[in-house]
Amino acid sequence: MSDKPFDIRQLDGLDYDRAEPILEDYQDTLIALFAKSPEGQEYLQTHSEMGFWIAQLIYYGYGYEGFTLPRMTKNDVEIVIEELFPRKVSLLSPEEGDDAIPELLAFWQFLKREFKLRNATAILKYLREIEPEFRDIMNDSSKFGMAKSFFAIGQQAGFDMTTDKGLQQFQQFYNANVDPQIAAENSQSLGFSGELDALASGGGTAGSTGAKAAKGKQKKGGNIASESRKRNRTKKK
Repeated sequence: MSDKPFDIRQLDGLDYDRAEPILEDYQDTLIALFAKSPEGQEYLQTHSEMGFWIAQLIYYGYGYEGFTLPRMTKNDVEIVIEELFPRKVSLLSPEEGDDAIPELLAFWQFLKREFKLRNATAILKYLREIEPEFRDIMNDSSKFGMAKSFFAIGQQAGFDMTTDKGLQQFQQFYNANVDPQIAAENSQSLGFSGELDALASGGGTAGSTGAKAAKGKQKKGGNIASESRKRNRTKKK
């Protein structure tokens, strides 16, 4: 890592096409800095890994809504936590999201101290208030996007939706057991075919309903927490 101070404002004012090439490095570098910080080290005393939920906050906040960390308000974080996460991020079990708010609390405490972000205090207050409700929010099927619902139905039917084979098996089952015209229309409108390929190769859910059309180069789909956290994580030493 470079000794040059990290510029937390480097995404501010950039459109997605200009930000996309640096977004992954931005996430990785900031997570690494957090992991070495007093807040990160304290968090790792009680958690085996970190980074997944931070990466999701940055990615969904910026990729879908244009929010950057220095400019995020409490209302912006609320949109990501209560709308985008439950719509986009698939959990293989309800408890998989239990470390989300503790991780984000530690992260925003780090941002407040290290970068003096003016909205951090209000955001921390919000995160503490929403923590008891977060599991219910993430597992409320009325909040699921259509693609996440498709993923959940396949999972409940006993298919392994984390593998290419399981995804394709469920898609075949779905197409064979639903009226063919309805199945075809749903697959086309939700982008299941392309999104299944994306999930198999990169760990997303089956679709990306709700993504802004203007961001054509944006990654599609949501994330399966247990799969995507394999990349966006820092383990306890």
